[in-house]
Amino acid sequence: MTYPIKTEGDGIEVAAYDVLIKSYFPSYEVFWQKFVVPLSHRPGDKQLKTDAELAVIGKGHAELCLAQLHYSVLRQLDRSRRLMLDPNFSVDHLVFALSTLVGAQDCAFELLERFANPAIYDPWLDKKKKGSSVVGSKEAQAAWKKKDSYPLQDVRDYRNSLVHGRTLPGIGSAEGLLVPKIGMETSYFDWRLVTAAATLPTIDFDQPAVIMKAAFDQTVGYFEAKWKSNLLPHI
Repeated sequence: MTYPIKTEGDGIEVAAYDVLIKSYFPSYEVFWQKFVVPLSHRPGDKQLKTDAELAVIGKGHAELCLAQLHYSVLRQLDRSRRLMLDPNFSVDHLVFALSTLVGAQDCAFELLERFANPAIYDPWLDKKKKGSSVVGSKEAQAAWKKKDSYPLQDVRDYRNSLVHGRTLPGIGSAEGLLVPKIGMETSYFDWRLVTAAATLPTIDFDQPAVIMKAAFDQTVGYFEAKWKSNLLPHI
């Protein structure tokens, strides 16, 4: 029997269904129905099965790891989405919203790689320990990024610049403070290109909320495409 996520998902999944899953990421529900539900006690009880119960259906820790990553992708996306709802969305909001979005990307990359190579990665290991050959989450993420030519790297670089780099210059406008668009951040390391400019380079700048929406749409579009091509045909 196929269960709808709108009634059999947890509170986060139910709340996110109409505004996120249905509208942006329908493959999330398909994977959930075919792969995650059998690992739980649904209908009704949403808790994951014990090792003994999983063994009966030929599943184990590798599948549990994938189910947890799958949920974590949505959880991080939903954090981003809720931050984006703030009518006063600013650069500060952008820092946090992009960080949760990159977190969703990390979980997605790991899931995609672990799904493709379930026997390679330890399901409960964060990263390879010194002197060990056993690999975990960090190695899975790195392998997928390399394999897929470093997807969404422009978004990731922009987030890293906001969090780890110098403050970006801004341009005041009727819509509020404008900051460099994704891909333009490194062009304005020298603030004087704005503060001393005869003509403000507004074409390279935008509102933080607009920048975030573009990054969100790009990220979820990537997830939907990869779920369809790399996960759904194999479950």
